[in-house]
Amino acid sequence: MEKTIYMPLVGDGTECWRPVRAVQVGDDIFEISDKLPENESWAFSPHCRVRCRDKVFADGHAGMVVFAYAIENHPYYRLLKDHQGRVFRIVLSDGEEAVGKVSHVDEEHEDFILHLLSTNLEHKYSHTLKEAIYAVKFTELVSARLEE
Repeated sequence: MEKTIYMPLVGDGTECWRPVRAVQVGDDIFEISDKLPENESWAFSPHCRVRCRDKVFADGHAGMVVFAYAIENHPYYRLLKDHQGRVFRIVLSDGEEAVGKVSHVDEEHEDFILHLLSTNLEHKYSHTLKEAIYAVKFTELVSARLEE
């Protein structure tokens, strides 16, 4: 069920909050379902999972405000984090199926670093170096399986 939570805006100079739609996935964890308007800068990315807490605003009304990422709640976060340096078969939201070595999982940026070994979308990488590494957002990750 969707709820309204309040996103901190950045770059306005004063404390500003924008109501956004989100789906509650845990006690204090929400997945943001709104898109970022072109003229705004949010403190947290659209479509990510975030932690919220109660806040009473200056006008006296109360609401849930975003204060931190909740990447540890992603279904594949712990698997990738616990097996950094290992090879995974992953599926991404654009239909890519790839095999690669996960060298780092970054909670702050909600992504992981992948040394690509093979992919079904070779054309996607036709203008890059063979030894390139890629940052993959957890929001793009559909599934991950440890390769033996």
